[in-house]
Amino acid sequence: MTPDWSQRRIGTGSGVDGLGVTVHELDSGVAGPTVLVLGGVHGNEVGGIVAAGQLAQTRWPLRAGRLRVVPVTYEAAYYADSRVGPGDGLNLARVFPGRPGGSTTERLAHLVGEELLRSADVLVDLHTSSPDTDMPLFAGCLDDGSAAANRAVELALAFGAPMVWTHPRLGPGRTLTMARDLGIPAIYVESPVGGVLDAGYLQAYVSGVRGVLVALAMLDDAPVGETLSLWVHGDGDADAISQVTIGGMFRADVALLDRVEVGQIVGTVVDSRARPLEQVHAAHTGHVVILRRLARVSPGTPVAGIAPARPELLGLPSDRLVRTSGACRLSAKGGGA
Repeated sequence: MTPDWSQRRIGTGSGVDGLGVTVHELDSGVAGPTVLVLGGVHGNEVGGIVAAGQLAQTRWPLRAGRLRVVPVTYEAAYYADSRVGPGDGLNLARVFPGRPGGSTTERLAHLVGEELLRSADVLVDLHTSSPDTDMPLFAGCLDDGSAAANRAVELALAFGAPMVWTHPRLGPGRTLTMARDLGIPAIYVESPVGGVLDAGYLQAYVSGVRGVLVALAMLDDAPVGETLSLWVHGDGDADAISQVTIGGMFRADVALLDRVEVGQIVGTVVDSRARPLEQVHAAHTGHVVILRRLARVSPGTPVAGIAPARPELLGLPSDRLVRTSGACRLSAKGGGA
């Protein structure tokens, strides 16, 4: 029998002050993993929000475990159409595990961490690129050799995105960082055209979560078809990508996923008469995974990020997954470590 969704509210705040979240839960009634899916950690990333909402309206025939979905994690940021908290200016994805006596964003992180993440067995955090910057469709996770990280790599592959981005370490304050500290396998997802609802990417998110549930033996279903075309490995901090030093308009001279060599021009800042003011060069050899979409830039604006293809051998348990996924062939063709 297909279970029905239930709904509950945690926290005491209204949607406007951002101190509460609505949790949708589908419980099979059979022992198994608890999978937590978060959307809207950044309030302006509508693709993850709507995809999570679609998940919470699908009557999955779970055979084990339970699925918990929060379509809008930071409600105040969502109502403000903002990446950060409108009251304190903090980024929810940089303050986990939060503080019970802190600012609004810190208290929300504490609430979500203690009430939801701590009781989960798997985390799937649905993001998109920002409205001004593009990233390809990919699933990302920590890959540091730990048991939880190795399981996360398996789930990132099961998500079925065309690209996987694994990271040797995580920055502070992320949902994935708290999950790491709790020993919980966790993945995050990104896609291009932030701020725009694209039916294809919405379906990819829903199908990807289904692939995770199948991999966890929570659904009797066929796995997501093999679609992996690129596996990159390296730091994934979007706050540390190449920046311009002068104001003007940025013209990208490469496309997402292009392979570039260190020192290659990836973009140019021009003035209103198309005169070049500054060239931006690739700091590494690898693939373009972050690219500025809006033209206007000011000093310090991040515009391009490069990630190297994963080598076949890193001395990690996930090396075996590189071989079985075929990603080693991709690494051999291009994109050094």
